[in-house]
Amino acid sequence: MTVNEDLEFRKLIEQEKEKISVDLGDFVKFLAYTREDGPDDVEEEPERRGIRRLKGTPVWAVLYPARKTYRAMKFLYENGPSGVYHKAQNAVANNRLARRKEARKFLTKIMPTEEEKKKQREREFDREIKISVLVPLFNTPEKFLRDMIDSVREQTYRNWELCLADASDADAGNVARIVKEYAAIDPRIRYEKLKKNMGIAENTNACIRMASGNYLALFDHDDMLHPSALYECVKTIASKGADFVYTDEVTFEGTELENIITYHFKPDFSVDNLRGVNYICHLSVFSKNLLEQVGLFRPEYDGSQDHDMIMRLTDAAECICHIPKVLYFWRYHKMSTSMNLNAKSYAVSAGIRAVRDAEVRRGYPAKVYSAQICKTHYRMKYEISNPRISVIIDGSGRQMQKAARTAASLEKLSSYGNYSVYCAMTQAKLTEAFRQADGEYVLLLAAGSVILTPAFIEELLMFAQRQDVGLVGAQVLDEKNLIVSSDLVVGKTPDTIAVEMNRGERYDAPGYMGRNYYAHNISAVSGCACMARTKEFGTLWEKSGEKTTLGKILSVCFALRREGRQIVLNPYALCRIANADYRQEISAVDRQNLMHAYAKEIAAGDPFYNKNLSLERHWHKK
Repeated sequence: MTVNEDLEFRKLIEQEKEKISVDLGDFVKFLAYTREDGPDDVEEEPERRGIRRLKGTPVWAVLYPARKTYRAMKFLYENGPSGVYHKAQNAVANNRLARRKEARKFLTKIMPTEEEKKKQREREFDREIKISVLVPLFNTPEKFLRDMIDSVREQTYRNWELCLADASDADAGNVARIVKEYAAIDPRIRYEKLKKNMGIAENTNACIRMASGNYLALFDHDDMLHPSALYECVKTIASKGADFVYTDEVTFEGTELENIITYHFKPDFSVDNLRGVNYICHLSVFSKNLLEQVGLFRPEYDGSQDHDMIMRLTDAAECICHIPKVLYFWRYHKMSTSMNLNAKSYAVSAGIRAVRDAEVRRGYPAKVYSAQICKTHYRMKYEISNPRISVIIDGSGRQMQKAARTAASLEKLSSYGNYSVYCAMTQAKLTEAFRQADGEYVLLLAAGSVILTPAFIEELLMFAQRQDVGLVGAQVLDEKNLIVSSDLVVGKTPDTIAVEMNRGERYDAPGYMGRNYYAHNISAVSGCACMARTKEFGTLWEKSGEKTTLGKILSVCFALRREGRQIVLNPYALCRIANADYRQEISAVDRQNLMHAYAKEIAAGDPFYNKNLSLERHWHKK
């Protein structure tokens, strides 16, 4: 039924509208579209705006010692001198020791044995693959330079060349001396001293012009490769015909690999993740033919030249492969772009332009903003028209009042007006509602859910309208603003076929690799809040043999992915549902049906959840 066909339901909606009260102030900072100078599109409460402005003044900076002293004195008063001493000892020593111990264990696990190295060196491949490792140099410290070169020379795969284009200053003559020292003993090392520093893009292009390999690898002058890095890439290229390959990586600080800061276990190729952040980064290996299709590095994107290049390469690639192994060691130090954006502030504006221009090429014009959490994480705002939306409220097993509450939240809060509402109190009525829906797009909402942002429909529609997207989900919170539902990970057993990954986490927490601040690809969403094209969604819904809402949604997601369509989670589409009303259950029969119908996809593993991560300790390595 539509909301206007039942007078009693209409009365309930009016009653619920009086009860609904959402404090948008809690979400102002998270939702604000930002530029480098702060929020500009969302109105802040006066108190919050005053605090933000105060924090940017010299007075706030001057008072920093006083604030820090106050917190320290309070802790001293409550815990005494011994408490302060033990806290300092534990915070520094224990944390550092624990992390180093964990890192040593991890490095031991991933490093090849001497026997494995021997086998890798002796292996022959059907294809002749020569990898040109591209490294632009600039005032590289001796320790970092030697570590980098040594890590290439220690590769178990031997058909490589190291192309070094040196743009170092005149007083950094040790760079040339060290490289020539290595080149004298290893002819695979090629060196060119550039006449001037042309910028990172043109310096990298100089490396490309030196290259004679049919595959190219991007490598930073202060980082290190795993001994099997090139071998694993060549093995994948030879077996799968990949023209673009990327690997997992870790970041470490200083001079020792044991000082691991973060583990980057990446998803398989995810186009929306790549727009949100350059998650691919290192190690990237691609065919020279592919590069010739898209062109060289572009100096106008200096600072985010890799992001621009990787988006162009992956858009043109025929076979993109992800190797879920840590094969790259990314060094953090005081002048790293990732460590100190102020050192390379131009990277931010270049990144925004690169993402914006990439979407124009794909036919999806958008404004691009830095996310609140990090300037090089990006939030999309696609242009949208005003299509009709059919909102279907799933009231299966719930009270009519809960469904009325959902409809009331749309009427009271939504800034999008072109929609109609259908309410279905049984599974049979739900299927009927899909048949009756008159909108171009359908928005499925669980009864009891309340939208939290006026632009809720727009945030979903901007992704649902893309031809490559099959379904887009929202971030669902509980009464305490903790996540109830967002990313669903598909495991390989009936019990793990739909695992909620972020449940209990705050909506504004970073999430793994910052994913709570950019739209990203996932395997499935729950049926609590999602949008799709009405005709397509309705057809797949009716074809599914599952009986529960979640079972049917999973079936739809599997079917869409089988067709090559994307499932997207937009964390900026926020709604709320009481924990007591969240009933995303799937029957044992539905689980078995899905295991049978989509056996191939399930056996392959979730492409958007790295196999090195645990299903029990979400987003933690095994």
